[in-house]
Amino acid sequence: MEKKIYKYTRVSTEEQNEARQVDGMKDYKGELLIDKISGKIPFTERPQGKKIIKAINEDSISELIVFDIDRLGRDTIDILETLKIMKDNKVCVTVHKLGVKSFVEGKLSPAFELITTVMATLAQMEVDRSKERQKEGIALEQKADEKREFKDKAYKGRKLGAKNKDSTSLVDKYKNVKACLDSGMGISKTVEATGVSKSTVKRVRVEYFKTENRK
Repeated sequence: MEKKIYKYTRVSTEEQNEARQVDGMKDYKGELLIDKISGKIPFTERPQGKKIIKAINEDSISELIVFDIDRLGRDTIDILETLKIMKDNKVCVTVHKLGVKSFVEGKLSPAFELITTVMATLAQMEVDRSKERQKEGIALEQKADEKREFKDKAYKGRKLGAKNKDSTSLVDKYKNVKACLDSGMGISKTVEATGVSKSTVKRVRVEYFKTENRK
């Protein structure tokens, strides 16, 4: 059975025109497949993407042609995963805009491999940046929590000299912190062990030692 060649395009909505992509691939032979779906959807979950994967599983596709490489996934990582599926199954990927093929005369193209290597590096950099932004966000949120906690205890609608309605001592409220202090653990280790903010641990510590000294 002769294997098929597919030309694949994707636009986000029914209203968008795929003519630019189709026109760019007009000189290539192959059956045209068009997905009109959000680019946030992974390639393997798109209707025509599923058809291509099915053809791969049936060993009935020899080449996949796309106008640009970003048509093959929702992000760099997804594109690389799609390309890996094609590579593992010896399906030649032709990217019109880049003027490259993944296989040339049955062998992997060095130029194509270089492109995917650069993409993989950029993808990892983006993952690392995302993790760093997440850490920064958590740190900012913790600082905001500490400020809110301080305002709630010291300034939230209280008049000067008014007593806090919550008579529970900090030492009783944060028993896990007290346990750490009982064992002689320092501030940093206590924060790490309990997950309680550093400012709260310090306030519990002050109250703890005042109580201990009164005994």
